[in-house]
Amino acid sequence: MDFATFVELFTWPLVALGLSALAAPLVGCFLLVRGTAFHGIVLPQVAAFGVAVGFALEPWLASHGPGDHVAHDVPQAYLLAWAFGAVAAAMIVLGRVPKAHASGSSVSAAVFAIASGGTVLAAQLAPHGGLHVDALLSGETLATGAFDAVLIGVAAAITLAVVLFRWRDLTVAGHDPDFLAALGRSPGRTSLPLHWVTAIVVIVGSLTIGVLAMFALLVLPPLTARRWARSMKGMLVAAPGVGLLSAACGAAAAFGFDLPMNASVVGGAALVSGCSFGAASILDLKRRAAR
Repeated sequence: MDFATFVELFTWPLVALGLSALAAPLVGCFLLVRGTAFHGIVLPQVAAFGVAVGFALEPWLASHGPGDHVAHDVPQAYLLAWAFGAVAAAMIVLGRVPKAHASGSSVSAAVFAIASGGTVLAAQLAPHGGLHVDALLSGETLATGAFDAVLIGVAAAITLAVVLFRWRDLTVAGHDPDFLAALGRSPGRTSLPLHWVTAIVVIVGSLTIGVLAMFALLVLPPLTARRWARSMKGMLVAAPGVGLLSAACGAAAAFGFDLPMNASVVGGAALVSGCSFGAASILDLKRRAAR
């Protein structure tokens, strides 16, 4: 199969991956500058836990409710509801720990551990079997359809709108909440749009392109962009570009070497980040030598 045929057959999956590569790094930038970058790893796993629990409870809900099998009627809405509930609960727990608090990382690690173990257990209890649920949660990107692409497109549009109109307020609320409070504005209320966008992008992305790809796109492109950007605005401009380049490298590797798309996206993001930090280190050495 040549590359043109690959693109033609998998147009919607590639569109969904590209939109995710635009939206996730924008959210990741704010998580990084707020000192909560680890949330980019925790929250997708929590969303996966919510989906697994939804599958595990499906027989009980079907037997105590009207109609046929719950997941056969509204599968996407059903899974989204469980994922949203799990992510919302996790964000409340994580949000109650101040970012400068020494136990912040420990709480994040605990939530990640609980969600990881709970996902495995719930998947084994699911009526469709652990293998089926694990395959769904791994989110094989090439199986993404038009509806999934539209869903992530809506999430990307909401994210872009929030960033365009509220990025300054969100930045100040993360960097200096006391200054915002001195102006008579609530840092918590100011950050609400970011919390909503984070939940939407994490949930929709985890259910469409998969948890692995979301890990990479939420964390690695913002780290790479921060190494070169001189301001928050520059970081927000550069991060989606890095995300698109990472997704393109992952798609090319998946096509060229017949590899799983999600793992290839992680590899592509790692490659781009590694090359970027390597180039930055070389430039730093040259500047020092010139002095």
